[in-house]
Amino acid sequence: MNREKNIETCLVLATALVIFYCFNGSIYLLYAAIGLGVIGLFFDTIAGWITKAWYKLAEVLGAVMSKVLLSLVFFIFLFPLAMLYRLFNKDNLQLKRNSDTYWVKRDHQFVKKDLEHPW
Repeated sequence: MNREKNIETCLVLATALVIFYCFNGSIYLLYAAIGLGVIGLFFDTIAGWITKAWYKLAEVLGAVMSKVLLSLVFFIFLFPLAMLYRLFNKDNLQLKRNSDTYWVKRDHQFVKKDLEHPW
């Protein structure tokens, strides 16, 4: 990580703490924001550690949240749609067929017109 990236990360985190201070009103958030800003501007080694920790946290959250969001999409949208489809539609795949074979017998006599426009 370069110095600019360390300063940027610390100042963005300090800005987030100031915004939380505006909503929460806890003076400790303001002190933490000032401290984080000073660390980012003057202590490059510590700012590098903070940047690495922040990026590692973002990586872990990205790995976890993608699975959570995909699970929510599945169970909120896709699963109910599949159940409604199953409830109101017939067995198109013929999964409940009670015969020895799943082949469909089709007695069709092909004529010239069938081959003129195959698609």
